Amino acid sequence: MAILRTVAPITLLLGGIFATTVSIAKDNAWYSLLSEQQRQQKVNLNLTRVGLSEALQILADQLQLNLIVADDITGSTNLKLKDVSWLDAMTSLSKTHGIFIHLQNNVLWVSKSGDNPSEPEERKLELVSVNFAAANELAELITQNGQNLSSHQGSITVDERTNTLIINDTEKHRQAIKQLVAELDRPVRQVMIEARMVSLKTNLAKEFGVRWGASSSGLEATTVDDTNFIHGMQISAPVVQPHATVGLNVARLSDDLLLDLELTALEHENKGEIIASPKIFTANQQPAFIEQGTEIPYVESAASGATAVQFKKAVMGLRVTPKITPNNHVLLDLTITQNTRGDTVSTPTGPAVAIDTQEMGTQVLVKNGETIVLGGIFQTLELKDDSGVPILSSLPLVGSLFKHQRQQQQKRELVIFVTPTILEGSE
Repeated sequence: MAILRTVAPITLLLGGIFATTVSIAKDNAWYSLLSEQQRQQKVNLNLTRVGLSEALQILADQLQLNLIVADDITGSTNLKLKDVSWLDAMTSLSKTHGIFIHLQNNVLWVSKSGDNPSEPEERKLELVSVNFAAANELAELITQNGQNLSSHQGSITVDERTNTLIINDTEKHRQAIKQLVAELDRPVRQVMIEARMVSLKTNLAKEFGVRWGASSSGLEATTVDDTNFIHGMQISAPVVQPHATVGLNVARLSDDLLLDLELTALEHENKGEIIASPKIFTANQQPAFIEQGTEIPYVESAASGATAVQFKKAVMGLRVTPKITPNNHVLLDLTITQNTRGDTVSTPTGPAVAIDTQEMGTQVLVKNGETIVLGGIFQTLELKDDSGVPILSSLPLVGSLFKHQRQQQQKRELVIFVTPTILEGSE
């Protein structure tokens, strides 16, 4: 390739290597790239206020050369040439308007001066391994509208098997893409969610220092347009859900409370029962869920008459999505579902069990390692107590005279303790 620059002497670029500085003469690289007929070609032009691109096209047509003009080539020119060599005409035009003119493979490339000549760079393949992010998501981000870091002829493909980006582009664009990937390909911070699901006798939550609607320090909660603020925590949902038969109460525990010891003591005193205490790990802004319960089978028939056994979930579920804030607090999106066994109904295929569903959602902001308490989910338990005189109560016919059966209903509250902990070193 040879470059005709705006100033003389002219710097030539041959095969990607800068050559020595030469003047316009028979030793000029342009001269050697032109045929004998092109060298002898004379130009006679008289152009007034013609577009610069149009003037370049006229000169390119003189030697039957192809022409590619950059978008930044604008403006007009006046040319009055008589018996001037084509090379001198191009030199004058480039010098007057400050442009680069490149000749390669019978093609003239024209671009604005002041920057490096925008000759067509060679595109190469390069593999970039992605360690923490999803390669397909990075590729979409790099090539999305308005932020495409690839050249017009460049491409980015993804090998999902190895989570690798395959970049086919020029050196400049490859470096820009690799720099962005290095900035984005970082480990996502992790959060440990510890949940304790406890069934307590009604009002026993007070033994934990929990007073619904107020913090443990006694500060009153305020409500503004169905948005509740408790000790600096924002709850985006109303405390009482409009379509739920139970209300969702939110509070937080004192920092110095030994929760596990308190729960164990209540369980020993038969005042509460720890249903489950799972720990789950999730990435920042990724949902995690916990379910506790059973699946109830029922028979479902198809139009053909065939039957199949299906299952309905009767579970208590907690779905949590943590978001780590810049000051290392954790914003929790919480959704609680309580699906319980309902009435048994008759269907053409046999009896089926209805599922009573309750669902509530809230959003709270807590400190790292702080415990949030969710309550307001009530259950009514049917308790049967059989007592009687030993031996006599088991006698046929008269045994019922020596035993006593008592039924009672006990109302219990399901309380969920949620503790998010940011894992150090997860960045």
